[in-house]
Amino acid sequence: MMPASAKSPSRSSPSITAHVSGWVRKRWPLVVAAIAVMGLGITLTSAGVWRSRVSSRDRTAFNVTASDVTQTLGTLLLRDADFVTAERAVLTMEPRMSVERFDRWFVELQGEQQLAGGLGALVVARVPASELVGFEARRDLDPAFRALVGGTPAPIAQRGGEAHCLLAGGDVPAGLSRPVLRIVQGDWCLASSLIGGSEGPLLQAQTDTGQLFLSPATGQGVNTILFEESYYSQAVSSLVTAAQRRAASAGWVLTSFDIPAIMTLAAGQHRGLEVSLYHTNPGAGAQLIGRTGRAPSGALTHTTTLDIGGVWTVAVSGLPVAGGLSANAAGLLLILVGLVVSALVCALVVVFARSRERAMGLVDEKTGQLRHQALHDSLTGLPNRVLALDRAQQMLARARRQHIPIAALYIDIDGFKHVNDSFGHAAGDELLQMVASRLLTVVREGDTAARLGGDEFVVLVDGSTLDSGAELVAGRLLAVLREPYDLTTSGGRRLTMSASIGIAVGPRADADELLSDADLALYTAKNKGRNQYALFAPRMQVASRERLTMEMDLADALRRRELSIVYQPVFDLRSECVIGMEALVRWEHPVRGVLMPDEFIPVAETSGAIIPIGRWVLHEACRQAAEWRNHGHEVGVAVNVSAVQLRNDGLLEDVRGALRRSGLDAQSLTLEITETALMRDADDAAQRLARLKALGLRIAIDDFGTGYSSIAYLRRFPADALKLDRSFIDGDVSSPVANALIHTVVELGRALGMQTLAEGIEDEEQLEMLQSQHCDQGQGFLLCRPLDADAVERFLALDPRAALVAGSPVRR
Repeated sequence: MMPASAKSPSRSSPSITAHVSGWVRKRWPLVVAAIAVMGLGITLTSAGVWRSRVSSRDRTAFNVTASDVTQTLGTLLLRDADFVTAERAVLTMEPRMSVERFDRWFVELQGEQQLAGGLGALVVARVPASELVGFEARRDLDPAFRALVGGTPAPIAQRGGEAHCLLAGGDVPAGLSRPVLRIVQGDWCLASSLIGGSEGPLLQAQTDTGQLFLSPATGQGVNTILFEESYYSQAVSSLVTAAQRRAASAGWVLTSFDIPAIMTLAAGQHRGLEVSLYHTNPGAGAQLIGRTGRAPSGALTHTTTLDIGGVWTVAVSGLPVAGGLSANAAGLLLILVGLVVSALVCALVVVFARSRERAMGLVDEKTGQLRHQALHDSLTGLPNRVLALDRAQQMLARARRQHIPIAALYIDIDGFKHVNDSFGHAAGDELLQMVASRLLTVVREGDTAARLGGDEFVVLVDGSTLDSGAELVAGRLLAVLREPYDLTTSGGRRLTMSASIGIAVGPRADADELLSDADLALYTAKNKGRNQYALFAPRMQVASRERLTMEMDLADALRRRELSIVYQPVFDLRSECVIGMEALVRWEHPVRGVLMPDEFIPVAETSGAIIPIGRWVLHEACRQAAEWRNHGHEVGVAVNVSAVQLRNDGLLEDVRGALRRSGLDAQSLTLEITETALMRDADDAAQRLARLKALGLRIAIDDFGTGYSSIAYLRRFPADALKLDRSFIDGDVSSPVANALIHTVVELGRALGMQTLAEGIEDEEQLEMLQSQHCDQGQGFLLCRPLDADAVERFLALDPRAALVAGSPVRR
């Protein structure tokens, strides 16, 4: 607590000051008593406020840890639930899959998914009474099935024409006791307690709802949790009522998971936490699935509800990690300090400071305020760029003297401009204030968190903070900034944001160079995608200069007519006839020669030049396709759309204008959007694709298989085709793994009502394999290289079938 004279210097005239001085000399005991009472009151109030803030800080730190555990557990559960959904999709496409094929498929997919806590799977088939004998004969003669169950199961008695629920196959670890499998070889429709639950009614409920169920499973010393899901003779999305699902029921897939192991993996290095997991089956109450750890008395609790194939509840209990003084100790310390300061104030009143001292105090106070305003950000209260550079310079000097590690972390909020544009600058200012507060919860008292301007911040750290590496600090910052923000200025709207961080580690010549290197690393992190960090490397300086030069050249490329389009034919793989052309842009650089799209499109995306370039490609391709169709060539055209174009509100009008000006039928235009671009913001992408689809054009998902899209999201996109990435057919296409992958994608496209197109076909073996797997369309150098518009005109004038025989450009 500051002395009263320092907090509120006198502004009185000399006569008033003299009058007050005389009154103080006569009444100083009363003045001292009044100041003591006031000081005690302020001290107690301040101690209470400080204690409350420390308690709030501890709870915030605990909530961050609990949210991290919950998010990790949710990710593992989502991966396992998606795995079960994939099993159902495969069994829907191939309901009579052999035990050996299922086992091979299960092992391969489990390895690719890196399945957390998986113990195995069982397939239970719904067998009509009329097919019972044949089913048992086929199943019991299958060597893989006998190996699975350890012998031949006892026959099942018919039940008056009713269907049976029988074990049809699965994959079980070698350590699982065979007697457990013998338990589940009866008729599941009649069983009341086969492996721990009332399976008959439960299977019926799954059939009627088509949703994921969970049930505990025990037997022969094995304790686990079953993820149980029905599969049908057709896609579950086409079955609306319970009666339809019951009529189309083909069986059930039951996948076993070691939930305690998953929960232990989610808890990770967080010690002293108790994590409880509950699940609610449709039409039933919540049941405890698992619990790990044990919370001490007085622990805090953080509860979160997740929607992952059903309702999950995660409760995390524990004590916050100690970080400085406890709330009680902090309050007591402030009381002691307050009492000491109050005593000093009383002593100062007794000796009574002179008017000159008061005047000097006023000057000091005003000077301090002006200095603070000059060196701090007015919105967040953090140090500004000037003070940040000064502290960075001091940190560099201290590092040279003491040989300690240092780092600057340059932070940029992803999508901040969208918040300003959508909710107004008041919401943006509130968001920046919340970001500043969160940064302060991560950095130490000796470190610096500053705002450089806009949505850019910097964190300067040194010494023990970097013992585990600057990446660990960046990871903590990313985790804190990912937490949802409740904005009161936008009606209580809840936003989830992320950040990108560039890191510069080690000594530099000066502070400007340190921050400049961190800024270059930030650019690399932005290019890698949202919620990333990147370490500075010297090559980034070279790349930055080259990128700046290319941006300047690219800005005038359209005006100088340096851009051109070539067209690569697309073939129907059954008839080997041309059905369309894909437009590919080229840049004829005056110095570097012809540049491929992957050399300049990323630069165009970051600089914003992709918008006019994409608009020009779209208009030119539509005009050229309309001209070909006017000449009697019934071919369509495909145009690539980048992630930046997809997020741009003007794309819809650009497409509409290109179709209107060219006169091209919308059905003849296909827009290709990469899977990665769609999954950056799947909800927004689905809405934008729906508006584009309403124009009547076709949508293709490009580079399918290179990103991470669940089947649930894939169904939401109004796409007409899946374009297999060339990596699917690179290498040895005759291997069982390659065949299985391509077969799965082709069957997935067929199940979702989409055509499949393979790119990068370069030899006969690849073409024959794709044709054997019934892939619909293809393109590649084996069939035809990209052609300019005039060459396409001559190419289309040939009979495609005759061209194959004559050795014309169809395969060159």
